This record gives sequence, C-alpha cells and structure tokens, in this order.
Amino acid sequence: MNQPCRVRFRVRIAKPLNTADLVRIVNIFGREVRVSSELKSQPLSKTVWLVFEAQGFPDKQEASKFAQILPTVVELASLCTRNGIDVGENCATSRMNEGFARSMNLLEPHERLLPNIHGVMIIPDDNASRFPFGEVQGDSLADPEYFLGAVAEGGSEPEVGSAELRNAIHLLNLGLINPDPIGQIALALSAANALGQSERGAEAQISLLDQLAISAVESSSCSDEEGAEVAEALRRSLHRIGLRQGVLRILRKLEISHLRNEWDRVYKLRSGIFHGTRPLSRDEVIQLAHDAISLCGAIVLALAKSEGVRVPSIAALNFPL
Repeated sequence: MNQPCRVRFRVRIAKPLNTADLVRIVNIFGREVRVSSELKSQPLSKTVWLVFEAQGFPDKQEASKFAQILPTVVELASLCTRNGIDVGENCATSRMNEGFARSMNLLEPHERLLPNIHGVMIIPDDNASRFPFGEVQGDSLADPEYFLGAVAEGGSEPEVGSAELRNAIHLLNLGLINPDPIGQIALALSAANALGQSERGAEAQISLLDQLAISAVESSSCSDEEGAEVAEALRRSLHRIGLRQGVLRILRKLEISHLRNEWDRVYKLRSGIFHGTRPLSRDEVIQLAHDAISLCGAIVLALAKSEGVRVPSIAALNFPL
C-alpha cells in the first residue's frame, strides 16, 4: 500500500525575510507550500534557514516529481530578487541518535527523528517527524513579498528549463550567497562560460579543421608521430570553441549582442585580478562582483525566457541589463 508523502526542502538564504510571520503560504504549480523557519516558533526575520513544505502527495513517486522541480523554482526566484540562496546537496547538516533523543525525553512515543537535510527530502505525510536544529542568524533582512511572490510567480508554470540553464542559475546563487567578492566574480562568470561551452563550431569550420588534420598526418615537414600529434590536437578542437567565442555566440543567439562590450570589459578585469596583471582596490573588486553578477544574471535570465521559463517580473528591477 502506498504511503502518503510530503516534500521538505530546507535552504539557506543570504538575508532573512523582513516579516514577523511564522509561516507564509505560496502556490507552486497549483499546490500550497508552507514556508517557515526550521524552528516553528521562530519568525522568518530571525533565520536564514527556510523550510518549504508541500503536503498531500499520494505516494513517493508523485512527491519525487515535485521535489525535482522545486529547487529550480526557488533558485530562480532567489536570483531574480538578488537574494542568494544555497539549496544544498541533499546532505545532512546535523544528526542525532534516536535512542539518545528518547533517553533524554526529546521525542514523544509516536515521533521519529530524521537527519536535518540541507536540500530536498521526502518524508511521511504526518506530523511525527522531528529534526535536529542548529540556529544560524543574519543581520540584514530581505523583503518577503519580493522573494515569496517571485517563488509563486515562477511556480505558476511547470517549465523549468534545460540542465545547462539550471546549472547556471545554481552557480549564480552560489555567487550571490558567497561573502567574498572574488568568489562572486568567479562563480558568476563560470555560469556564463558554462553556457558557452555547449556551443559547437559551424559545419564549415569543422570541415576545415578535419582537412587540416589530414594534411598534418600527410605532411613531410615533420615525423609521422609529430604529424599525428598535430592532427589529434586539431581533432580535439573539432567540437570545441573558445570561452569568449562561446559566450559571444550565446549573446547573438539570445539577441543580446549589446552586452558584448560589457562582457569584454568585465572579463578583462577578471583576468587581470586572477592572473595578477591588473590589481584592483577592494572597492573596485566589490563593484566588479556586482557588475559580473548583473551581467551574467541578465544572460542567464535571457536564456530562461528563450526556453519558455516563467521569469518572475521582479527580475527586471534587479537585472536591468
């Protein structure tokens, strides 16, 4: 007999939500989802750990379908509101031995103790599950209407985009939640570069490289072994293009080529920092981190729209590029 299930999704956001509410309800794909602190008596303004909980799934299979798309909806909303989020890797951040918990009278006889997962887990659809709790506090606050409104808006349609898009959204959120501006720059530009690596050379370019590889093998100007090495190097390039070329192709495909100069400017400064050829002051690095996330966020959100993903309207305010 199938056991009813619920989905529990525990995340860490960069800034707590500025509300005294203990619980907010958002609608995701037609389903009501409770958003609360992991400590039920704690207002949302007092925690950076949020728990999204969706109930009423008839079995684990149905719950799993919802669990697969929920992180992307939440990450997209977080990106659009520029309040970074860490959705975790579905690993426990805290555990407690259930026998010990019972010996300390921390559980009622009917209750079970489960590991506190940072990410998604599927649990029985009852109120008997308990989780070890570790408190983390933040200082500045985020507007709950923006974030939870964006979650509901992005969750109004079931399209969540390609794996490449979801990975880019994930990387940008890791950048937003990273306190180090250098880390923000690296993660933001990695998100855009990763998209460009899916690009391939044109058929004419591939044909030309193949002809050059054959010529290298047949050349009399070097040994057979040397010619074979050159041919192998050329053939490795048949389906790859450079990082910059890949991103520029993405810009053209998405009809946002006006961002080309900004990409070159940001990437040049990034290279100067990472290769030690262009030292920047702390304020300049912080500004570059802001510009990198703005630019790469605009690229990723343009791709999301092109794939038919519902991008929350608040994104236009936070990513005006």
